[in-house]
Amino acid sequence: MGSVNENKVSNKIREARKKAGLTMTALAKKVGVSYLTIYRIETGKVSPSVALLSEIAHCLNKPITSFFDEKRGELTIIKSSEQPVAQSEKLTVRLLAPKGLINNQISISLGKAEKGEFVGPHKTNGFEFSYIIRGSCLFRYGNTDYKLEQGDLVYFDGGIWHSVTALELLEFLAIYFRNKD
Repeated sequence: MGSVNENKVSNKIREARKKAGLTMTALAKKVGVSYLTIYRIETGKVSPSVALLSEIAHCLNKPITSFFDEKRGELTIIKSSEQPVAQSEKLTVRLLAPKGLINNQISISLGKAEKGEFVGPHKTNGFEFSYIIRGSCLFRYGNTDYKLEQGDLVYFDGGIWHSVTALELLEFLAIYFRNKD
């Protein structure tokens, strides 16, 4: 059985789901997990990871902090072991602040990339901010290339085609500001 805090979180998830007019099956489908996973979370049998809780919050259009005590904003600590990490051949991204922690439109990530193109041409729905911690890269925005080096930052409309190529080992901080769906 879950702890008192876990039961508060599970109860708040259940309340938010019902208020949104969703069944457990419908929420599971939106989140991309099984009905059994949602059932176990809502009954306090298991605690969701930060990444899963973030996705549940996003699907219910709630900030992730709404599932915790009402004393919103006093203090939030996410231990490094609880920060989801995604890896590919050339890119590692640590999700520092998942969508829903601040609000449903903002997420913050810390990234490391090996030399070479690691983000191919794409568009996103919102604005992006990136700060170069170490290394350098070639940032293509539309049809123009910009060389970014340690200490540089870029803020841009993600709706324009853009890509990034690391010129050497690159470390960066990225903040995504999604448009409301």
